[in-house]
Amino acid sequence: AGPAKIYLGPDYLGEAAFKIMRPGDSTTLDLGIDPNLTLEYELIKDERDDPGLFSSTVHLTRLYRTVLKLSSDAKGPVTILVEDVLPISNDDRVEVSAIQLQPAPLDDEDSMKLREEKGVYRWHIQLSPGASQNIRWGYEVAFDKDLNPVFTGN
Repeated sequence: AGPAKIYLGPDYLGEAAFKIMRPGDSTTLDLGIDPNLTLEYELIKDERDDPGLFSSTVHLTRLYRTVLKLSSDAKGPVTILVEDVLPISNDDRVEVSAIQLQPAPLDDEDSMKLREEKGVYRWHIQLSPGASQNIRWGYEVAFDKDLNPVFTGN
């Protein structure tokens, strides 16, 4: 356990601190975004359907797209961990549903725990030099017109 100096090839990046680890343990060290990777983030749908004559339910729909592009100058393929947060409801009167998750998000035990507890959706994307990948996700929220839900963190 203790501090470690971090290098990427001959370049000094900084320092990190590690907890005690046993042989065979692993950890993730975030080095930031690869300069060969570009990311475009876009809100592609933001609609509110107010209640009609026979309903008192408001429906909100938000849909997003991220485009990841790896430069053809990259030295090899990369695996990218993408995370985004969708709202979760703390009120039984407000229903939140994830929609249009393309590609499918990770469903391993750790990813599912993050999704249920914090609304974090995760994707592992593999890109070869010069390649790009779209990720689409969104959510629908349904609530009574007399409520005024507050969305935080999104």
